[in-house]
This record gives sequence, structure tokens and C-alpha cells, in this order.
Amino acid sequence: MHLSSFLLPLLGTAAKAFNLPLNCAPNNGTMTTPTYGTTDVIFTVCAQITIHSCPLPIYDVLIDFPSYPAWNTFVYAVDVPSNVTSASDVYVGMPMTFYTTGLIPLVNSTSNEQITYLQPDAVPPFVAWRFDGGVLGGLVMQAEHVSLLNDLGGGETEYVSWETYYGVGALAVLALRGNLQKEFEDQATDLKARVESLED
Repeated sequence: MHLSSFLLPLLGTAAKAFNLPLNCAPNNGTMTTPTYGTTDVIFTVCAQITIHSCPLPIYDVLIDFPSYPAWNTFVYAVDVPSNVTSASDVYVGMPMTFYTTGLIPLVNSTSNEQITYLQPDAVPPFVAWRFDGGVLGGLVMQAEHVSLLNDLGGGETEYVSWETYYGVGALAVLALRGNLQKEFEDQATDLKARVESLED
């Protein structure tokens, strides 16, 4: 009994300890991430939208990477390990390759990513993954993508999605900031449409 009464406050504190923002920063400002914080930040792209759903169904769609081709016009395909076939199979440390379109005209691109956080029970819930540039790439650039689900009550959730770029290598990506911003906004709209269609 003493143990459970001791652990409950700790668990509540842990869920809030990430201190993540609940909205995009004003004026395209930079935003913290749970792995890298704010040190050596170069820039952030962020989009947010209100979705008519509770957080958990949105969370499940976000981490159901094999289903991305059915709804995501930015990340049109994701390679995941062969044992990952649904949201319930996703795990921290899981490697992924994202196939994206829209960043460079007429060119599709790929990005190696790794799941860093799965927090469906945090307040608010969030998931995060980071760019995996390998040993050399990780020395010059880091990036982490966070998707946070703020329960507004009444069956509505504010979806806030951002990616913050760090290190001198991010200066090369800075030229794509406008395209990244557009694709993040389109992806948020795509997610809203997907989740709300599943709710009907």
C-alpha cells in the first residue's frame, strides 16, 4: 500500500516532466523536443489542427505506419521491420525508412528514422521519432519529430506536430523550410480526414 501511494505521484510527475508545448510557437519560433531539448536548435516546422476525436484513435493512426499509404500524401510509404504489421507492434528503438514527396520538386526523398518515445498514457499523449543519420550524419545534424495530442474535451483533440532540427548540417535543410511547412500542414489535414472518416 505504501509502495503504490508512493509510485502514483511519481508516475503523474513523469508524464508531465517532458514539458512539451501545447501549440506551435508563434512567428515560426523554435520548439523543444524530448530527446534534444533546445541546445543548438536551427529551426522548427510545426502544424496543428483540431480533430473531432479523442486522442487514442488519433494516436493509433499515427503509429500505424504500414497504413500510411492509405491517407498520408506527404509520407506516402514507410518501411518497417517485417514483424510490424499494425500500431500494436510498434516499439521504442524501431527503425523506419520514410518515403516522402513534395520537399524537392519532381524528386521523392527518403529518410531513416527511429522511434524515440511512445507515450499513449502521458498527459497529453505523444509519440516521437528522430532522424537516424548514422554515426557520421548524427555528428552534423539531429532532428526529432513530435506528435502531441491535447484532449480539448467534448470529443475534440488538438493535434500539434513539429520537427526541430539541430546542428550545422541542418543549415542545408533550412532551404527546404517552406516546403516542409506546407507538407506538415497537408499531413495534419490528411490525418484529420483519416481519423474523422474512421469515426463515422
